[in-house]
Amino acid sequence: MKIFSKAVLSVLLTAFLSTTAFAKNTQEDLQAYLQSYQQLAGRFTQVISSDQSARTQSSTGRFWIKKPGKFRWHYATPYIQKIISNGEKLWVYDEDLEQVTIKGAAQSIDSSPLAIILGSTSLDKLFTISQLADRDGLKWLKLAPKEESSGFEFIQIGFKKGVLSRMSFQDSFGQSTKLLFTDMSVNTTLADELFEFKAPEGADVFDETSE
Repeated sequence: MKIFSKAVLSVLLTAFLSTTAFAKNTQEDLQAYLQSYQQLAGRFTQVISSDQSARTQSSTGRFWIKKPGKFRWHYATPYIQKIISNGEKLWVYDEDLEQVTIKGAAQSIDSSPLAIILGSTSLDKLFTISQLADRDGLKWLKLAPKEESSGFEFIQIGFKKGVLSRMSFQDSFGQSTKLLFTDMSVNTTLADELFEFKAPEGADVFDETSE
């Protein structure tokens, strides 16, 4: 492709440099938002929809996060399920089935949308970060995974005054998940014991870490 004049070349370089600076600022903004807290707690509403169905699945609950890598995620409706990690192990407890599954935390969380909130992943290495237009009073950022094997197409994160407010992502099968965060508490002290779990007596335990 020919460059017809120095003026055209100048315009192209200006556009490129502006885009590069914009991308850098966007990444720095995201890092600043995510690094502004070490502990986070609140309530969530989760809605899952699919391109193949008009039906949606809605659930609510509470969550607690303590960096690095610790979290507790409680689904309260329409079913009761607890997902807990101490940063090394991850427990999934289905109360109705009285079943506990134990997994390695790293293999379950790394490269997942949750890893972004936990601050357990290198964002610039795994994602291309861009800024979206503000909407609903929130500042939105989009993360597109650089690896096709990530399992999802993109993640969008909405911040209100620098605090996580919404999150949505779409997987490779056309399923969309939207999360609304409310009653947020930033940097309230959370005990480490909150992120440990002991299987209830009589529950079936499937320990995948010993395989």
